[in-house]
Amino acid sequence: LEADHLLVFFGLHPRLGPIAEWGLTIDKRAIVVDTEKFQTNVPGIFAVGDINTYPGKKKLILSGFHEAALAAFAVAAHLNPAKKVPLQYTTTSPIMHKRLGLSDDAGTPPR
Repeated sequence: LEADHLLVFFGLHPRLGPIAEWGLTIDKRAIVVDTEKFQTNVPGIFAVGDINTYPGKKKLILSGFHEAALAAFAVAAHLNPAKKVPLQYTTTSPIMHKRLGLSDDAGTPPR
């Protein structure tokens, strides 16, 4: 994955710092995103976790995980619009079982 920048922030209190000057729509010190893609008003900039806001936002870690998964699919579609990204379930996917070393090349699970 090529990108100009990937900014990851960890902390107890989200602070926008220089990001506040990027022309993003901000509401009460949080970046406004759409809930389909978690993209900001600036195309190609996505925000997840406590740093974003949208109607009904709950600042829970579980919400952040959910947002990150949806944003990852949106970023993939943004970068490669013609390419479909398959969703693999780790509990039932033979492809994922093989990648995780849970089956052999024939798809047979180890004993």
